[in-house]
Amino acid sequence: MKLTRHMPKLPMFALLALLLVTPWLASEGRAQQPPTLPPQSDAPKPDGQSDDDEEAPVITLGTELLQLYVIVTDKDGRPVRNLKKEDFLLRENGKPQDIAFFSFVAPGATGAAPVSVAPNLPDSQPSSATVEGRYFALVVDDLHIAPGNFLPLKAALSKFVEKTLVEGDHLLILSTSGTLGFLQQMTDDKRVMRAAIERLAPRPQDTLQGNVGFGFSMTPYEAVLVERSDRQTIQFLIEQYIRAFPGTPPMMAESAVRSTARIIAQQTEYLTTATLETVRSAALALGNYPGRKTLLLATDGFLNDEFARNGRFRMQRALDAAARAGVTVYSIHSAGLEGPAGFDASQPGRFDPTGIAQSLASQGQQARQDAFRELAASTGGLTFVNTNDLSASFDKATADATTYYSLAYYPDKKADGKFHSIEVKLNLPGKFTIRTQQGFFAPSEKALQKAAEKKKKQDAKLTPEAIATREVKSALGAPVPPRDIKVKLASNFVSNGLETTFSTAFAMKDIAFRDANGKKVNTVTTVFAVFDLSGKTMVAEEERISLNFLPERLALAQTGWGSQTKSLKLAPGLYNVRFAVYDPLADHRGAVSQWIDVPDLSKAGLALSDIIFLRSVKASDAKSDKSQPGLGSGLPPGFVPANQALRQYKAEENLAFLITAHNVPKAKPTAGKSNLAFQIQIFRGKEAIYVSPLQRTQYPPSSDGTLTYASQVPLEGLEPGQYLLKLVAYEESTKKTAVQARSFTIDSPER
Repeated sequence: MKLTRHMPKLPMFALLALLLVTPWLASEGRAQQPPTLPPQSDAPKPDGQSDDDEEAPVITLGTELLQLYVIVTDKDGRPVRNLKKEDFLLRENGKPQDIAFFSFVAPGATGAAPVSVAPNLPDSQPSSATVEGRYFALVVDDLHIAPGNFLPLKAALSKFVEKTLVEGDHLLILSTSGTLGFLQQMTDDKRVMRAAIERLAPRPQDTLQGNVGFGFSMTPYEAVLVERSDRQTIQFLIEQYIRAFPGTPPMMAESAVRSTARIIAQQTEYLTTATLETVRSAALALGNYPGRKTLLLATDGFLNDEFARNGRFRMQRALDAAARAGVTVYSIHSAGLEGPAGFDASQPGRFDPTGIAQSLASQGQQARQDAFRELAASTGGLTFVNTNDLSASFDKATADATTYYSLAYYPDKKADGKFHSIEVKLNLPGKFTIRTQQGFFAPSEKALQKAAEKKKKQDAKLTPEAIATREVKSALGAPVPPRDIKVKLASNFVSNGLETTFSTAFAMKDIAFRDANGKKVNTVTTVFAVFDLSGKTMVAEEERISLNFLPERLALAQTGWGSQTKSLKLAPGLYNVRFAVYDPLADHRGAVSQWIDVPDLSKAGLALSDIIFLRSVKASDAKSDKSQPGLGSGLPPGFVPANQALRQYKAEENLAFLITAHNVPKAKPTAGKSNLAFQIQIFRGKEAIYVSPLQRTQYPPSSDGTLTYASQVPLEGLEPGQYLLKLVAYEESTKKTAVQARSFTIDSPER
């Protein structure tokens, strides 16, 4: 493969014109899933791949199919890798179940721990081994983390983001208080992760702990026991109250103890509900993604009184959400290494010759761990307690998820409102440890009908337009965007003096149509919004798009994409860009969220704009293309803008592009050429499949220090799949470099 001729330098007005035009329906897109890497390749996703890039096709699990992620380790704790479908026995409520789907998932990009081979089985990896992307949710229980524990926790979280997460990993950070606000969303952008971690802060201790009155104290665990009418605890607290307030009659003291306990217990229940509901919400959000998902829960511990009115129900809701979404919970005790219970220097001493206070403190310490231990054990995860090395805990939790088996089966369809237990065993000799979800909570038929009737009544009061607005805004604001409809988004920054342009696209194959007046029609609703880092809305535009096709043209239309272009003048800074679409006929939604950084070029050195992709056409086609108005004469002959959101090429085409360099020094040119040189690099995964020599640009920079470079590379001979184009600019006089990259796709021949 060789580098073809360089295109002439383009004036800035032509570049602007290029950015502002994109056809409404880009019919070169196809309805099928974009091609993935060939089966024999285990290359990871390219560097810089964003949320809008494609994934390998996976089994989509609905309400009738339940997927389990099973970790099998030997007696030494090493993962066992060479098991087959017939080696597993699966039961629901004791009844054997048929395994409908089975696969082995190999270690990802971070490498694997040592693996073990089951005895009497060949030492070979199953042919069904696959590599899947990694999706994490980090729930920071700031409602239950002591202020003194935040500093080491934030240090561990920062290390986890910088060292443990690799290219292509996605992370959703949530706080149980909800104070992260706008930053609580799934992202692969480490700048956003850092901002979320930095915003984490201790919360006021809303639960009454320590001193309640002068010389009298009651812990949340003691309050819970009082609510259960535990006589020993009540009597102990009565004695402590009378000691603090001499002369108080026992009956009055007991009344004071019970009223105080009720307040503390209610506040404890409120905070526990917030924690478990955040875990549940995180699990449900992760359910939008394929493969195994990992939820990391950082907490000092919390009390979940299952004897209270909703205690067991709260836990079951969280566990059921995790089971149905394929989420494994790893609980990390952020309190670190705890001393013996009852020796808390921050609490006033108690007169306790009987040792009851010491016993209650020890029980309370264990009770605060019971709930987060159950979350991990019931979902097949692990718990890490009594260690000050929180970074190691996060690393071990991540490593534990590298080798596992994926089993899916059709569960009993009884909507009985009961908990259905799941048991997985091996039909093999030897000692193994098996971890997976322990079951799920089936909804009751009555509850399902009630929810459906409630929604029906609510919708009856709204117009179709109002329902569409509600649904598309819900999709836009979801921490993890819904994916019923495939959507794409790309930003194109040129300079601070020009508007940043955004290209959006949604797959027409995912849109339903109905018959009306001899045509196939639908009206979809879209929302495009841009927010700054504080969550302030810079722009929010809702549109209703009428689609209508002749029946004989529908199949062709559904091979394409609905495309739009938006422009907005943005000051330097970090912005969140979102696009969502709602199809009322199928009641389907699609959304995408992306972070962009608008640099301050006045303070930057050598910098590059975004890469603008082009595609070649015949001169006659370009002239007759009525959907491309406003193209300046500076556009290279025979080239038109590609769809910037899709960035799709055929194998027989040339990859064409242009880019603008800023703040190029006006040094004396060498050999009549500019001192700015570009190198083109094309990657597939981590492998560089094409690297050009450095090529000096033919012209010096403009008076404002800008220089636009354009080129093309033939794609003939490259396999279909995802690629990364990386451009490296090198300025010889200052020895400065700048890099820009963007992924693109080569379609399969049949597409």
